[in-house]
Amino acid sequence: MPLFQAALLGAEPALNLKRRFAVRSLVTILAIALGLGWLLSHMLAQRMLQREGEVTMEFIQNLLGTDQSARFLREPENAELKQRFLTSMEHIKGMREPVRANAYRADGTVLWSTDPALIGRRYPVNDELDDALRGALVVHSGRVSDEQTSKAEHEGLARLTSYFVESYIPVRDLASGEVMGVMEFYKVPLQLNDTIQQALLQLWAACAASAGLLFMALYWTVARADTVLRAQQRQLAEAQSLMTAVDLAGAVAHNLRNPLATVRVSAEMLQLQADGGSAADVPEYCSDITQAVDRADRWITELVRVSQAQHLQQEPVSLHTVACSCLEEMASEMKRCGVAWTAPAVDTVHVLAHPAMLRQVVLSLVANALEAMPDGGSLRLDIRDQAGLGILHIADTGHGVQPAQAGQVFRPFFSTKSGGLGIGLALARRMLGQWGGAIHLHPGAGGKGTLVELTLPLAPHH
Repeated sequence: MPLFQAALLGAEPALNLKRRFAVRSLVTILAIALGLGWLLSHMLAQRMLQREGEVTMEFIQNLLGTDQSARFLREPENAELKQRFLTSMEHIKGMREPVRANAYRADGTVLWSTDPALIGRRYPVNDELDDALRGALVVHSGRVSDEQTSKAEHEGLARLTSYFVESYIPVRDLASGEVMGVMEFYKVPLQLNDTIQQALLQLWAACAASAGLLFMALYWTVARADTVLRAQQRQLAEAQSLMTAVDLAGAVAHNLRNPLATVRVSAEMLQLQADGGSAADVPEYCSDITQAVDRADRWITELVRVSQAQHLQQEPVSLHTVACSCLEEMASEMKRCGVAWTAPAVDTVHVLAHPAMLRQVVLSLVANALEAMPDGGSLRLDIRDQAGLGILHIADTGHGVQPAQAGQVFRPFFSTKSGGLGIGLALARRMLGQWGGAIHLHPGAGGKGTLVELTLPLAPHH
């Protein structure tokens, strides 16, 4: 969209929808994919480890329950039970995966271990063991090193492995279901670990593929929408460009009625002179005709120049200069109508607008004021600035606007004058609104006439 149209509409520069969407959606989708992938991978690993622990628990329960050797955990002084238990533990020692195995009594004392140095020890702080003694299967994985061990029973484990899966398996009495002790296993489940790693790779690949497909599908949709929006913006820009020229054409057409009226009156007076009147006033009538035609020609030239311009940028405009030039343009009409006028005194207020279009607005308002004073009167223009706005007051002593009509005068094609076009105030309001300004009508001083108030944003550095 050309700069002048964005300025007239008060709009921001065109939104690069594809770029903004690509950046924000990519970050969002990646965050969701990473978060979801981490959550699912954690759940998958934990579920597979938990299932491994459940299988091990079934094996231990069957192993120790078949020969009743589990009772040794409750009766360690029984030699027969001890022999059965040690025989069962030989099966444990023969397993490939366990790196270390411990058997705990109900009071937390290590009753048996693949590391004889741990037998008889008791660890006062072991939350997992406490949970297992309450009947829960506890499975988790971790890493240890010689420099740092997270638990006391990990002592010496770093010499055997760094990564391990730790399982606390409650051993129950088959008859009563009471927990008699706990078997603890430290394993290096290579096959399970490979399975988990493959599953995690597949999971992360699925997350990446899903995120990519989602991004591409959304990006394609937004790209199509962006293409449509850009086409509509171009159409809107063309329509706005045409509308701007149409607005100015309407204002010029509205204002041309005044110089045409001057031409007609002067031509009629010349005709009267030609029919036998005094020739003393002929030069004045000819001068009025020439000035009116020149004024109309300037407005039409201005219209053509604006309609052909590539850029109609807002720029700082002196309200005093515009107001005075408009009064000079209408001086002959005001003199003919017997209207006395007062130019504004303040000449330091600059506003943001398009000079030619603002001039047409003010000319239209001055012309309206003259038509409201067919029997003469006074016209006063004042300028001031307030709260970041430049304000132009145009006050006349004409017949004014009826309160019932005050809300309708800005409607297109509504006119209080016989034969009026009804577009002057509507165009003025529209143009000022495009520049971020406004127009208001108030009763004149003492309830006589009309006060028109124009407000526009002040230009920077003025």
